[in-house]
Amino acid sequence: MALATLDAGFRAVAGLTGTLGVACLATILIGLIVTWTGYIRRVRWAWLVMFVLAWAWAFPLFALPFLTARWVLTFPEVLYSAIHEAGVPRVAVESVLIFLLMVIALLLPIKSFLVGGIEGAGHRPSWKLIGGSAVSLLLLVIGLLAWIHLRVYEIPPDALRSWQQLPPPPPPPTRDSNCR
Repeated sequence: MALATLDAGFRAVAGLTGTLGVACLATILIGLIVTWTGYIRRVRWAWLVMFVLAWAWAFPLFALPFLTARWVLTFPEVLYSAIHEAGVPRVAVESVLIFLLMVIALLLPIKSFLVGGIEGAGHRPSWKLIGGSAVSLLLLVIGLLAWIHLRVYEIPPDALRSWQQLPPPPPPPTRDSNCR
């Protein structure tokens, strides 16, 4: 019903955005199924599929538009604005952080896929293969994304001071109420 109140161009953009959202979810689902199947069997093409998804699909969609844009704000201003208010800076920082998470997830199993060779299908990857700095970076990016996305609800100053304001005075009495 909300789309009916929009202009025809905005309705078309909203419909296209919904369609692209479904297409993105389908791409993610297919990529997850393919890579998870290959990851369990520890075949090298699974890492290649993850690499192609990260750099050919996610990078142009999530990071490239914001990395090539001309910003008026400095990086600390963009980060501050992303934390404290909704808008383009928040979307930009969240998109770049999501892409960064994909790159970190791509780099974490690289030793078991490419350097360490292929193990048996029943062998589970060891935590020794994952570097401590990569895990720390992963946790840092997840924490920053959560801090930006799940910020504390802020009460506007007017609402905070509302208890200090006196209520409006009652209306003056009418002549009919005085006569009785």
